[in-house]
Amino acid sequence: MPWRRLGRRWWYRVKEDFITGKLPETVTIDGAAYPIRSDFRVGMQFDRIWGSGMDERDKVIQLLGMYYPRIPANVPEAVSRMLWFYRCGEPEKREEDGNGGRQRYQRRTSKEPAYSFAQDAPYIYAAFKEQYGIDLTDARMHWWKFMALFESLNEDTKMSRIMYYRKVSTAGLPREKRAFLNEMKKLYRITDASAAGHKLSLEARNRKWRAYVCGRQKEVHSAMQC
Repeated sequence: MPWRRLGRRWWYRVKEDFITGKLPETVTIDGAAYPIRSDFRVGMQFDRIWGSGMDERDKVIQLLGMYYPRIPANVPEAVSRMLWFYRCGEPEKREEDGNGGRQRYQRRTSKEPAYSFAQDAPYIYAAFKEQYGIDLTDARMHWWKFMALFESLNEDTKMSRIMYYRKVSTAGLPREKRAFLNEMKKLYRITDASAAGHKLSLEARNRKWRAYVCGRQKEVHSAMQC
């Protein structure tokens, strides 16, 4: 299956944090440490808000309020650090060139997203319960830890099979196999509108949001440097 070794690659990028037990609970902005909400439930809501029909201002305000108990005065940097946290510490350039874990998986065979946290919530719950014995309704888990486990789901879980159906190419396959996979693609097609956020790379999203926030702040503080 195409996702089998993905979690391991991602793990190597953050293993020191996991070993030391120092997954970030704060972000540094203008030399000060600001608490950031690290619970996986916050991260799972990110794409729902990003793909909603709200205007950009309302999206930014709602997400900042979700992530920060106290929103920093430097809003552009607060947005940048929030997105860094959502990316689990991955640098932007890795996602732009296709080397980042999640973006690499998302782009592997098609332009469609492999998953939607909102639409796939029951399957994700079942997969964590089956593979790890974790009940996500009761769990207290850091977002980075959740993503490491999510991206390491094995092919025996239904969630992994669903992601495979969505992403696999049917070109060159025998007619019966192709018909089966196309039926599975149709059955598990993502209809959740918020999943459209996956179609825009995280780096492109970062640039768009920073430009938007800086533009809005410049309207109020024309001397501000973004």
